[in-house]
Amino acid sequence: MKVLISNWKASLTFFLLLLLVLSLGVWQIDRGYNKKELENTFLERQSQPVKEIKYNAFLESDLYRNVVLEGKYLEKIFFLDNRIHNGKPGLKVFSPFETTNNNLVLVSRGWIELEDRSKLPTINTTKNVLKVQGVLRPESQDFVLENEEMNNKNNPILLQTVNLSELSNFLGKPLSPYILELSELSESAFVKTWQPINLSSFRHFGYAVQWFGLAIVLIVGYVFFLRKGEMKDNE
Repeated sequence: MKVLISNWKASLTFFLLLLLVLSLGVWQIDRGYNKKELENTFLERQSQPVKEIKYNAFLESDLYRNVVLEGKYLEKIFFLDNRIHNGKPGLKVFSPFETTNNNLVLVSRGWIELEDRSKLPTINTTKNVLKVQGVLRPESQDFVLENEEMNNKNNPILLQTVNLSELSNFLGKPLSPYILELSELSESAFVKTWQPINLSSFRHFGYAVQWFGLAIVLIVGYVFFLRKGEMKDNE
């Protein structure tokens, strides 16, 4: 007890560090279970047959499912900047797609290489009615940056982040809350880079084990510190 009182600063630091490490371990476990649930949902819906959506709006059960939409692309093209693929700089191509029932969906058409930043590439988009197939996914929850080029009427427009609310205001019509990741088999698709799950649930559980292991090391070290202090007091 005397050692604890005389070294209260070290003891306080230990307990704070231990609390932090244990919290991080619990947080990784929670993320692991959430990711596991997402993995199960994705695999289950990918096993379902392709669904052609003609008249109804998207349902929550359509998320991560392969769907077919009929309609046509709008002329507007959006490029998502700073997308690296296989070590090469590039852009992701997004096009608004208006379905036959007048719904507007943002289609992620894939990645293209950017060779010259002073000149954006030209994307040829058919104006004909066609069917597109892909996977419906939610909007990314990345840190949102301001898209300065949204203030002009250029085509294409270079974006720093994809914000569906911002794009809806720009287009003057509400976009679907889901984005269609176009299948590579589609004629209007480019290189596919999207992954539904960036980090597996097992990785999160592995990180949790590491944090709890560090907590054990802290406890052992603190016990050793206390015993060493007691030995000095007894001398």
